[in-house]
Amino acid sequence: MDQINQPIPMSSPDLGEAERQAVLDVLNTPDLSMGPRISQFEEAFCQWTGSQHAIGVNSGTAGLHLCVRAAGISTGDYVITTPFSFVASTNVLLFENAVPVYVDVDPRTGNIDTQMVAAAAHDLMAGGEKARQWLPPRGIETGRSLKAILPVDVFGQPADLDPILEVARQYQLQVIEDSCEALGAEYKGRPAGSVGDFGVFAFYPNKQITTGEGGVIITNDDAAADFMRSLR
Repeated sequence: MDQINQPIPMSSPDLGEAERQAVLDVLNTPDLSMGPRISQFEEAFCQWTGSQHAIGVNSGTAGLHLCVRAAGISTGDYVITTPFSFVASTNVLLFENAVPVYVDVDPRTGNIDTQMVAAAAHDLMAGGEKARQWLPPRGIETGRSLKAILPVDVFGQPADLDPILEVARQYQLQVIEDSCEALGAEYKGRPAGSVGDFGVFAFYPNKQITTGEGGVIITNDDAAADFMRSLR
């Protein structure tokens, strides 16, 4: 009976002597925060993903929040996203008083349904009753600005980004990829996280690589990268 009640772990971090020694090497220096290892890691991440900028942060949540700030998303703005995700994907929007607009997921993949993304964007831009059907039933005003789409790469599988990018171009929206679960995955030959305007990865213990806590943002936007570095 005791064996039946034992929890089944979601993941088991693979940490060996090299990782332990790397931690000790840092502890033996005065640079316990923002030392040279950070810039080395960021440069390696740029090379690996083909991105111009990589910004190390303390968590995937912090990375998403900085992207929301850099995208200029603020009070009342709409952001199309999925409810099938870790709560951080929504919390970073609520923290800035933005309005998450949920669309359903593709039952085959668990990722955001791109046809519903297109429909929601069309109706939100139209305003009025068409927009209201997508909004939470709590008196949210219509006529606000649709600013971005935030797809989530569920269970390591990238969202179908080409249709999302088409909608983003049509309505001049920014795309923030929550790739926290998809480190190492590819979308049509491109690394997950590198397709939209911003990509975010996390290094929590249940991720592909772990630093205990931690995350990184990738982008090709010079001004946004400078802004996010100033706030991390």
